[in-house]
Formats: sequence, structure tokens, C-alpha cells
Amino acid sequence: MGNERYKELASHEIGWWKAHHRKDKSKLIDEMSKLYQLQFSITYEQAREAVLKRVDATKEHDIAERLEDGGNQREADVHWENAECLLLEHFKILDKHIL
Repeated sequence: MGNERYKELASHEIGWWKAHHRKDKSKLIDEMSKLYQLQFSITYEQAREAVLKRVDATKEHDIAERLEDGGNQREADVHWENAECLLLEHFKILDKHIL
């Protein structure tokens, strides 16, 4: 792997971090999809399919944290479980395309 590839990987990684901070969901999905495309040698569409599951899992994570921090463990656990199920799908998609 050459230096240019590393630079491109780093650029997409920082790109999705910036998009997350700036609350630009569309850019976040695009940057993360490009990162996965390079990282796992899959198509952009395959990468995007996996990324969307991860983004949805992250939403569930955020809800679970708020609920847990507010003392509502029962509801938080539902969202933690939802996040785990979405991540399971995320990894299945990646596994299907990289093997």
C-alpha cells in the first residue's frame, strides 16, 4: 500500500469526523462509504449499505446513552439491543462483500 493510499484513507477518516462534528449526515455517509470502499476493496454501493447500518446503530447508541444517563435503564437497554442488532447487520454486510 502506497503513501497516497494512506493519505486518501486518512482524508476520508477525518472527513467523516468533520461531517459528524458539523452534523452533516449526508457528507458523513459519503466519507465513511469512501473510506470503507478503500479499506475493504468493495464497491461504493456495498460500502454505503454497511455504513447506513452503522449510522442507524449510532443513533440507537445516542438514545440509549441519554436514557441511561437519565436513569431509565429499561428503555436504554432496548436501544442498546437495537444498536447491537444493527451492528450485527453491518458486519454481516461487510463479511458478505469482503470474503
